[in-house]
Amino acid sequence: MKSTALAPVPSPGVDALIKEARRRQRRRRAAIGVALAAVLVAAAGAFAGLHGSGRPRQGGPRAAAPSARRQVPAAIPASVDATVLMWPTGLGQDGTISLDNLVSGKLRHAAPVVDPGAYQPIMLVAGSIVYVGDTGVVAADALTGTTPIPAVSPSTPTSRMWRIQVLGSALAFAPSATPGDVWLEYGSYQPTADAVTIRSAAVSGGQQGPPITLPAGMQLVGGTDAGLLLEPRFGEVGGPFWLWTPGAVPEELPDSASAEGFDVSPRLVAYGSSCANPSTAQSLSYGGNFGYYACRTMHVLDVVSGRLQSFAAPPGTTGWVPTHGGNWAWSVSEIAPSGQLMAAAAVVPPDNRGIARQYILHLTGADRQATAVPSSAAFLLAVAAWSPDSSWLFYQGPGQRLWAYHVPTGQVRSSATTCCQFAVMATIASPPG
Repeated sequence: MKSTALAPVPSPGVDALIKEARRRQRRRRAAIGVALAAVLVAAAGAFAGLHGSGRPRQGGPRAAAPSARRQVPAAIPASVDATVLMWPTGLGQDGTISLDNLVSGKLRHAAPVVDPGAYQPIMLVAGSIVYVGDTGVVAADALTGTTPIPAVSPSTPTSRMWRIQVLGSALAFAPSATPGDVWLEYGSYQPTADAVTIRSAAVSGGQQGPPITLPAGMQLVGGTDAGLLLEPRFGEVGGPFWLWTPGAVPEELPDSASAEGFDVSPRLVAYGSSCANPSTAQSLSYGGNFGYYACRTMHVLDVVSGRLQSFAAPPGTTGWVPTHGGNWAWSVSEIAPSGQLMAAAAVVPPDNRGIARQYILHLTGADRQATAVPSSAAFLLAVAAWSPDSSWLFYQGPGQRLWAYHVPTGQVRSSATTCCQFAVMATIASPPG
């Protein structure tokens, strides 16, 4: 059950497991550090090492004339009715949440909740940020960064304290196909555990379901409408991938034997095949010697209908790249809420610059032509997010600013908000005021 009491200090055994889990995810933490460094450098106006005079270096066509570069699209319209949440963004790397209300035009910051050194995943679930802390899987209100629980302090009876919501003592969790729920994972980072055990947990209310033991050698990616998506234990997001219903035999996903995971939603699973493993140049002042995956083909599987769509990397690019650089938790933001569109980044040569461009994949119909998102070239860790109605894609535009692309009309709009080298970016419908 979810606890509303102040979390106790972990026992030595739990502390050791946490240290082991974080040791196993050094590359993940390094990627977060790179992302945070990008925010720091962008804020200081010192991004010249990678992007030249304050904007991402473009691959392919020659840069436009200076007069054209100064042109900035109109502001993102209030009709988008969305607030973009970005974290961690604090200059002190304290996990501060930035909230860009596109209706009011106000940018504000919520209190820190996420340790930037913590491992993934971090995600938005039912209006709460869910993440792994030192005490287990916890949740905090996305609009305030904290969960207020009126309480009486033993030392000062009249005071009120802020307490976190503890969903469970697990060291990992995964998205669920049930709205408002997550899956807690036990044993994922315990090499001595015979198998991983999972339990569903409601973010609001804290109810937990019965324990389920996964097949030996497998761990959970997330819940889908056709069963649980599994991957090899300690596989670092590498295939093969399986769909499994308790009591049945796991079914391997097509073309996933040596694939890399990209994105998962309740109905769709996206993964890349024919992947190379390039790295950025060590001489780069930002993001140097960073290894990542570049996959020649993106597969998107509808787990309910069984329909498999495959998208070749766009001409002039090396391959599709995960927005967290590979060896990372799966994304839950690249597939649009409608399930009809997907945002995908592809790296542009030379690969050692680590510059990727955003594309739109249409997941309905027979069209396999990826649509390039204007002015979207950025370092490959730039994340993207969809508006709640799936019509706008938010991404990193020139000058490390938040831009928006309207898919139905091809219109481009912009914001003055610094963006998008974060661990997580998500959207919610804008609250009033």
